[in-house]
Amino acid sequence: MSQTGSMHALRIAAAAALLASSAGCDDDRRNPLPDDSRRKLEQDVHRQFDELTVLVGDIVELARDGQSPGEEDDVRLDVLVAEAVERAERNSADVNFRLDARPTLVRGVPARLDRAVRNLLDNAAKWSPRGELVEVDVGEGTVTVRDHGPGIADDDLPFIFDRFYRSAEARSMPGSGLGLAIVRQVAEAHGGHVTVETAAGGGTRFVFSVPPLPVPSEDLVDV
Repeated sequence: MSQTGSMHALRIAAAAALLASSAGCDDDRRNPLPDDSRRKLEQDVHRQFDELTVLVGDIVELARDGQSPGEEDDVRLDVLVAEAVERAERNSADVNFRLDARPTLVRGVPARLDRAVRNLLDNAAKWSPRGELVEVDVGEGTVTVRDHGPGIADDDLPFIFDRFYRSAEARSMPGSGLGLAIVRQVAEAHGGHVTVETAAGGGTRFVFSVPPLPVPSEDLVDV
């Protein structure tokens, strides 16, 4: 998907949410909707606004092009990931997460590191069958996220971190094609890198790495 295509998707999402909301208001005045129909309409509106919010956030994040939106700080990456996993569990109740985290300290912008980790977790949850496991490992400045989904086709692997790229399978699912591009941008902005590979036994394995710092002895307690 091109940048023009992504902006077109933004306009469609905004228009759909507005039309759905307007239709609901009109129906309320002229022909009140049954409760089931009203609930479905409300769900559609919320979904469209959620998609729009994610899309706008992705575009803003990529527009920074490596510029930090906040102050750098020493960040306990294991703690940051543990909090992100808790949120992912709440948002994806039909997917199971397993976290193995050891104390690891990095230097960076907390909000940007959090965004990269959330994108990896959201991507893993999106491609995981119901009830499947997403394995998350943290240590030495590295976050590994392994899902048990369908995996990524070999032809798609070289392009998976490109802006606006979406595989044929992904085009039927929600998303802007920007989430993994943001992960790579954040990793590189912090002097690190991200890789992806097909996991043994199926699924996909992402490895996000930034330079680690020595962990103070008083912080050497696992999450």
